[in-house]
Parts: sequence; C-alpha cells; structure tokens
Amino acid sequence: IIMENITTKITDAFEKSLEPRYNLNKLAELLKKFLRREDELRGHFFTIFREHIEHAIQIDRRDVPIERSLQFCAKFAALFANTSDEEEEEIEEDESRDLYNFIFKFILEPEYHSHSNKTIRFRICQLVQLLLTSVPQEAAMDEDLIDSATTVMLHRLQDRIPSIRVQAAKSLSRLQQPAVKECPVIAAYLIHMAGDESSTVRGAVLSSISLTKKTLPAVLARVRDVSETIRKVAFQVIAQKVSIKALTSSQRLYLIKQGLLDQSEIVRNAVKNQLFPAWLLAFKGNVVDLLKKLDVISANDTSMDALVAIFEKSSLADLTEGFLSLLNEEKLIKFEKLSPESAFYWCQLCLWMRSKGQDGEEQLENIIPTVFTFSTFVQLYITELGEVLSQDEEDDKIEKEFVAEQLVNMAVKMDLSDDAGRRKLIEVLKNAYDQIDVLCFPCLTSPLAKSLLEKLKLNTSYREEEQIYLVAQMISSAREGTSPASSEVQSMSEEKILECKLKIAKLSVQIIEANERLESFVAEKNFEEASRMQKFIDDSKEEKSALEEDLIPKPSEEVLSQAPEKEDPGTLIKCLKLITELLSFIFLSRCGDRKSTKRKSQMQGVHPTILQLLDTLVIKSVLNDSPEVRGEAVKCLATGCLFSLRLASQHFALFMQVSQADAYNVKVEAINAVNDFIRMFGIKNLTKNTQPSTTDDQSDQMEAEEQEQEEDSTDVSTMVMSKFMNMIDDEVCSYLLDSWDSLHPIASSPPSVVSRLILLWYNPAIQEDRSVIFHISSFLDAFPYMSKEAHECIEYAFLPTLRVLFNAPRSSPYASVDINNVAELLVCITRPSIIRKAEVKHLCQHDTRWVAHDNLAVMISNEILSEPRSPHVNVLSKMLPMLELCPALTDNL
Repeated sequence: IIMENITTKITDAFEKSLEPRYNLNKLAELLKKFLRREDELRGHFFTIFREHIEHAIQIDRRDVPIERSLQFCAKFAALFANTSDEEEEEIEEDESRDLYNFIFKFILEPEYHSHSNKTIRFRICQLVQLLLTSVPQEAAMDEDLIDSATTVMLHRLQDRIPSIRVQAAKSLSRLQQPAVKECPVIAAYLIHMAGDESSTVRGAVLSSISLTKKTLPAVLARVRDVSETIRKVAFQVIAQKVSIKALTSSQRLYLIKQGLLDQSEIVRNAVKNQLFPAWLLAFKGNVVDLLKKLDVISANDTSMDALVAIFEKSSLADLTEGFLSLLNEEKLIKFEKLSPESAFYWCQLCLWMRSKGQDGEEQLENIIPTVFTFSTFVQLYITELGEVLSQDEEDDKIEKEFVAEQLVNMAVKMDLSDDAGRRKLIEVLKNAYDQIDVLCFPCLTSPLAKSLLEKLKLNTSYREEEQIYLVAQMISSAREGTSPASSEVQSMSEEKILECKLKIAKLSVQIIEANERLESFVAEKNFEEASRMQKFIDDSKEEKSALEEDLIPKPSEEVLSQAPEKEDPGTLIKCLKLITELLSFIFLSRCGDRKSTKRKSQMQGVHPTILQLLDTLVIKSVLNDSPEVRGEAVKCLATGCLFSLRLASQHFALFMQVSQADAYNVKVEAINAVNDFIRMFGIKNLTKNTQPSTTDDQSDQMEAEEQEQEEDSTDVSTMVMSKFMNMIDDEVCSYLLDSWDSLHPIASSPPSVVSRLILLWYNPAIQEDRSVIFHISSFLDAFPYMSKEAHECIEYAFLPTLRVLFNAPRSSPYASVDINNVAELLVCITRPSIIRKAEVKHLCQHDTRWVAHDNLAVMISNEILSEPRSPHVNVLSKMLPMLELCPALTDNL
C-alpha cells in the first residue's frame, strides 16, 4: 500500500506539472515533504521517479506541458543540492547528495546520452542544462560528476543534429571555467562559434560563452558572420556583457563601422537601439565623454556616423537640453572647455538640426549665436591658435587645429541673411587664411579656402570671372606681401553700382518684351518688323553685357605680371591650395548635372587667368625642392587639366614620370591624377598623337597612319598598365590602393597584368588586408564583362598563372594556395552561360560562334599532352569537364 501511495504521489505530481495553473516550486516542496515522511522507502521512490523521467525524455513534441515536466524534475532535484559548506546536519546533506547525484548520474549514463534516438539525446542535454541552472552558483557539487557532465556535453556538442548541438552548448554554459587557461569548454566554444555550419549553433555558443581577453576577439569577429541573425546577436551580447571601457579604441570604431554599414536593417537597428544606448549609459548620457572614446580626429567619418545614429533615436528637444550645459550666456563654449569632442559634437548637432527643417531651426537658435558674434569667436580662437601653438607639442597642435576646422565648418553652414554678419565672416576667413601657418597647420588651410570661396560666391552672386579675379588678387597679395586692399583694382562706387544694376534689370525686362513681340511678328509673317525687333534685341544684349562687365572689378596689369617676391613653401602651398579649391569649385558648379559632366566642363574652356596661373605658378612649383609644395602643385595642375583634353594629354607624360620617381605623397597625387584623366578622357585619347589637317591627295597615306597610331596607342596603354603593375610590388600597401583604381577603365589589360592580379589576390600574405582584397575583387567582377579582348586576356593568363603556382617552392607563400580553386575561378569568370545570363550585349554580339572556353580547351589539352606524367596533370584534367564548348566544336569531338 505504501509503495502504491509513492507511485500515486509521484504520478500526481508529474501530471499536475503539465498544467500551467500549478506552481512548480510548490509541487516540488510538497513532494520533498512526502519523501521525508517515507524515508525508509527512499530507494523505491528513486526508482519510480526515474521511470517518470525516462518516459518524459522519450517524448519528441516541443509542447509547453512537456517542457514544464522537465523543469519540475530539475526544480525537485535542486531542492536536494548542497548549497552550503557548513558541516551541520550531515545526514540531511548526505541524503541530498545521494538524491541529487542519483538523478544527475543516471541521465549521464551512455545508454541515454549516446542513444540512437535523437529525441532522447536532445532531452538529456536539455535536462542537464535545467539541472545546472536550477541550483545557485555557490552550490557545492561533486567534481567527478561535473567532469562527467562536461565530457558528455562536449561529446554531444559534436552531434550531427544541430538542435542537439544547440542544447549541448547551452548546457555547457555553467560548466565553463574562464579562469582556467586551457578550459576545454571554452576551446570547444571557440571552434563552434567560428566554424559550425549551423547558424543556430553559432548563436547559442555566442550567447553562452563567457567574455574574457581570450574570447572577446572571437566574439567581435562574429559581427561579420554570414548570418544576419548571428551578427545581430553578436552586437546584443557585446552591448549587454562588454563595457565600452573594456574595448580598445580600434575595437569600438570597428564595431561602429561594421554595425552601421551592415546591409541588414535588423543589424543596424541592433546597433542603434542596444549598443549605443548601452555605451551612453556607461557615461550617464554624456555624448562628449562617449566621443572621447572614439578618437574623433583620426576617425572623423566613423564618429560622424555614430553621432547621426544617436541623433536619430533622440528628440530635438532632448538634444538641445543635453547640450545647453556646455554653453555660456552668449551661447558659446568657453575656450577651456572647447575640446575636439565638444567642437565636433557642436558642429554635427547644428548640421543635424538644420537638416530637420523648421523644427530644427527653432531649436538651433538655442545653441548657436548670431553670425557676427560667432565670427568674432572664431577670429579670437584662430588668433590664439597662432600665438600659443608655436611652443606646444604636436598632439596639442593637431587637437586645436581640428577644433578650428570644426568652427570654420560651423561658420560656413550658418544663416548668412544678415549682411553685417556675412561681411564680418568673410573678413575673418580672409584674415585667417592670410595669417595661418600652412606648414604648422596643414589640415586647416583647405577648409578655410573652401569656406572662403563659398562665402565669396554668396557675396558676389557667383560669376566665375569675379571669383577668379578675387582669388588672383589674393594670390598676388600673398606673394607680394601686401594686403588685398592695397592692390590696384579698378572699381566703381556703390552709387554707380546700384545705378548699373538698375539699368541691367531694365534692359532684361525690355529684352523679354521684345522677344514676345518678335514671336508675334514671326507668327504674323511681318518679317520687316521682326528684323527691326531682332536688331533691337541684339543691341540691348550688347549693352547689358557691357554693363555687366563694368560691374566686375578689373585688376591692374601688374597684378599677374609682377615677378613673385615670396617663394617660401608656406606661401606657395597656401596659393596652390586656393587655386585648387577654386578649380574644384568651378568644375563642380559647371557639372551640376552628372550625366553631362564631361561635356559641360570642357565646352566652357579654361579662363585665361587660370591658364596664366598654371603657367607662372603651378608648373614651376612642380619642380620645387619641397615635396609638400610639389604634391600640392601636382594636385592643382591635375585639377586644372580636367577642364581640357589638350592640357591633360600635354601633361600626361609628366604625371606618369612623377608617379614613379618622387616622394610618396607626390606619387599618390600623380597616380590619382592619371586615374582621373583615364576615367575622364580615356587612355587612347590621352596617348593619341594629334595630326594636322590633310588634303584629299593625302587621304590614302592618312588611313595607313591612323592604323599605325592605333597600334601605337595600344602599345602606350600596355606600357601604362605595366608601369602601374610595377607599383603593385611597392612595399607600402596604401600606395598600392591609391594606384589601384586606374586599372579599371582599361579593358585591354595585358595578360601579365591579370595574372599578377590573380596571384596577388590569392597571396596569403595580404589576406589580412581587406581593402586590397576588396579592390582586386571589384576589378575581377567588372573586367570579364568589358569586351571580347578581356576574355582573350584571361585565356592567355590562365596557364602562366597556374605555372607560377605549380613551380612555387615550399618557402613561397603560394605553396599553400589551392590550385584547383584558382583554376575554377578562371574558368568561372569566362563561362559563356554566365555572360548570357548577365545580358552583356556588347560582348555577346561580337561572334556568336566564339566562346572563351574553346581556346582554353585547346590550351589545356596541349599542356597535358606535352607533359602527361606531370604531377599537375590532375588539376588540368579536372578543368576540362567544366568547360562550356561551342556546339560546333563538340560535334567535331
């Protein structure tokens, strides 16, 4: 009767645990009290309880009642766990250990955890997890039992069923020992987190692993996982478990860059909604303190992206209220509080609010002063910058230069409707540009020049001629050591200017009315009146043009013709930067429509004053002794050459020469120039020899010469490509990247170039440099679809590339390259079916009977027959079945 009563009690407890209305903890307490009363039949109780557990672990349904029954088992076992180190009540403790160990041991028996039924294996892992999580951290457990559980779960972590591996990973969470250097659980976690084929297993490990110095890099690597779910979990784990102060500056920037640039919106939202709030919470919501951990000077773009993400999740009122604590009563930040982080935050906050329309403008008034007050503030800071920093250390110079740059950027974006404030700002920018030491503050000159030109545009209603004359005047004054006001410039009084503008407006109205009358006369076929009206319109336009010319301040003849007095590097760089910004400004203004960039910029030509500056200042500076001057001169000359094919082709050889034999920074500028020229004008136009016009008698001779010129142009193109390929072997990796983009526009690349690119892509020595891999991948993605010649180039590069890998010595990095993979790549990118699927019409219309794989088949067959006993014949033989041959060729076979 007593035994039946025990069976009934246990069965009743399990049945009640299936129903949500019963509390599992109370059920476990009641069953424990019953066991104490029937202590003499403890063995029978254990047997019946085991039978119920055996029944539960065989149910494969994932229903809530089944889960509750297993939770009940774990909670009941946890009541008997030894949670104290005290030696009181030894009998009770022994009983507890016996019961807890009994339940734990029998589920770890091989007949269960290695059972052929996947459901039983899964339930065992689940029950182990529940048993471990149900007891507190300080519970004293048998070491042999823990070792046994660890061994069993590590074995289950290798199970072929992903769901079992997931459950085993969760069970091992309480069994890992972060303090032990060679912990087997953490070692297994690292392997599965990086290499398990199932994303759910990688996610389970990622959520379970303890974060230490050893495991943190592996967790950070998961933000680049192929599964967007894992990437999201990785950011969530980092936000919850890793303090921002525990990360290095590079790790923080890496997380921001990877998270905000992720293609998945889910991942981006995880960064914005969880990572950034967690970081801000560490600094009590202080954005400036957060920016101090991000290195805003070196990682300006990444810090900007982070700020924008924070702004998106905050209201304008909250942003304004949080920033007011930095401002004084004049809405300015005191100089002692003006750090790179606070200045950067101020600038970006103003730009963000201005982008939000009327609501943002209202809040902007609370954090920014008037233009006149702010211009005075900038003037004082830049003046102090020149006085104090001559004795400061390099780091302080960089920081204060960055602050000045942010203030200038703020000033440019302010509302300049106030005439007095606008004039004050232009005056401040002019004085700052004249006074600033270029060699001491190299990064501040370009923002000042760009800002000055933008404000001059607003102040002069933007006429190119007037802009050019003003810049020429500033350059002349800077080189002569005089102020702009002392230069001889023919100008009119304000009264005459106003009178002239009124006349222009009146003439404009008259021209519009006359055009309407002209159209009516033509419609009525009154050609006599139409002729008179046309003459009136032409006379009015000439008068209007004359008045507009009078408004332009004309410099004296001596402004541009005088011999320069200053040749120091600082003055030359300042002048060259101003010319470069002016040319860029004009070029972009002319090319507002991207579709007609090339046509618009060239049709209007180059202003004579610009040509004179290029000849008298820029070209001479290319030969200067200072590499800084030469670099800026090359950049300036390259910008000017974009306006004219004649100028670009005239100086193309110079840029090629500089790109190979000069200082590093000058090489980079020359390479960028060549790249721009190739993209803008084409390699053949740049290398084509211009010929004089010919008569009809010379036409036959001209045709023959044109064919020779095309061959010469191809040779020159090949020479240019070869020179760039020589640069790829440069030890400076960034130099390689700067020269890289020039390869893309040239479809007829030599086979040796393509071969070296592929070998470089597979070189294990550069696998860590993701930028190099990305650039080569982009080239290989685009190059095969450019022309038929591109496929022929890959054909001829096929065997030379493989021979390099075949003959690579053991000490070479190419010895570890998978040759089969390289061969498959070359076959894949020349596959005709892929080209037809991509609808590359210009390639498919060449010759429908020609396919790249036909020639490859012949080349590979000849290579095999030439050395049939070579150990590499196996690789070549595998490629033959992969080729897609022309039907005519297969018939011959």
